[in-house]
Amino acid sequence: ELEQLVERVVADEGQRFLGWRDVPVDWSVPGTASSAVAPCIRQALVGASSALSREQDAFERKLYVIRRLIERAAGADLVVPSLSTRPVVYKGMLTAPQLERFYLDLHDVRFETAVALVHSRYSTNTFPSWELAHPYRLIAHNGEINTLQGNVNWMRARESQLASHLFGDDLRKVLPVIRPGGSDTATFDNVLELLVLA
Repeated sequence: ELEQLVERVVADEGQRFLGWRDVPVDWSVPGTASSAVAPCIRQALVGASSALSREQDAFERKLYVIRRLIERAAGADLVVPSLSTRPVVYKGMLTAPQLERFYLDLHDVRFETAVALVHSRYSTNTFPSWELAHPYRLIAHNGEINTLQGNVNWMRARESQLASHLFGDDLRKVLPVIRPGGSDTATFDNVLELLVLA
C-alpha cells in the first residue's frame, strides 16, 4: 500500500519512479529493544523528468515536494530520512559502533562520499526512536533547542504568508512545514530544509 502511494505521487509530480531497493542490513547488530521497534528499511529510486534532468536544485525541490506529499498521505506509518540527490541519511536506534556494522552499504568500496557525519546523542527530552535518531536531513547537534511549542506555533502562524518563486504553486503542497510529533531538533530541521531549498 505504501509502495503504491510512493509510486503514484512520483508519477503525479511528473517524475520517473525507477524502483525499490531493500537496504542491506545486519539485524543481529541492534539490541533487543531496538530490534523490537525497527522499521522496514527501503530506498525508493526516483529519476528526474527530462525537464529537470539538468537542474539539480530544481529536482531537489521537486523531491522535497514529493517527500512531503508522501509523508502527509502516509502519516506516522512512514518516515523518510532522506529523499535527495545529495545527502543519504542512515539512522537508527543504534550506538555509534553499531551503525557501520548494521548498514552494510558502509562497507561497500563503491559507496563513496566527500563528507560523512556520524552523530551519537542520547536524548534527554524525547523517548528514543528510530525516527528521532540523529542526524536529520540538514543538522545534527548536541543540546536542546527548547521553546518547542512556541516555535511550532510561530511557524504555523506564518505559513499563510510563505511565498517562493522557486517553488511556485508547489509550496502549498508541503504544508504544514513541520511534521507533527517531532522533537525540537526535528522541527528546526523541517523549517531549515524549506528555507535552504527556497
